[in-house]
Amino acid sequence: MGIGLVAMLLGMLLVFQLRTENDIRKNLPTRNVNALADLFHKQNVNLKRMEDEISTLRRQLREYDRDKEVSRLRMAAGIQAARGSGIQITLGDSKRKLKEYEDPNFFIVHYDQLELLINELWAAGAEAIAIGSGDEWDRRGFQRIVTNTGFSCAGTTILVDTKRLAPPYIIRAIGNPKNLKGALSMPGGFVETQILSFELDLTIEERDELYLPPYKGSLVFNYARIAEDEPDEVDEPKESEVKAP
Repeated sequence: MGIGLVAMLLGMLLVFQLRTENDIRKNLPTRNVNALADLFHKQNVNLKRMEDEISTLRRQLREYDRDKEVSRLRMAAGIQAARGSGIQITLGDSKRKLKEYEDPNFFIVHYDQLELLINELWAAGAEAIAIGSGDEWDRRGFQRIVTNTGFSCAGTTILVDTKRLAPPYIIRAIGNPKNLKGALSMPGGFVETQILSFELDLTIEERDELYLPPYKGSLVFNYARIAEDEPDEVDEPKESEVKAP
């Protein structure tokens, strides 16, 4: 009787152990070993990439020169003097004696011609531009062209912002000299159709070294302010801003 009871208990323990082992086997991720290995590999790759990125950022932080960066941004804004190779353009009124029936207004430099000529230089890769007037180079008499520079007509002269200039106009542009000159010499381009066709006096010289003074005007912003990030959606007009047709 005692042996049978012991045998029954041993049998029950054996069955319980077998069931427990089966449950453990079912819960073990043996079927997901490949997936787990792949995930582990990807995590290691991501970790290595992040470590490399951290090392790069730390090196950039060590090499960062705040004063140099500020000077570069000031030059880009035009408030820092610039020096480099480029071209010098001299543009003046036509020197030909006009006939009685010819309108002299067609043979003088207009402000829009000057403005479009500068736009051609920007499009050709100019990095900095200044403009002045007169036969001799006068560093103090030149106006640096910046984003808010405006051109307008003032009688027989041209206003660049508030500075009055008279022909001949001298434009200095820093950039690749051959690219800048090539863009202005392109057949059928702006210079040929809008300047040379009116027989205006134009010379273009490549220069190894040019000096452009800094912008001296006002850079006060009354309405524009720094935007921290780009909005997700276009700002909808307020009800008071919507006008009835």
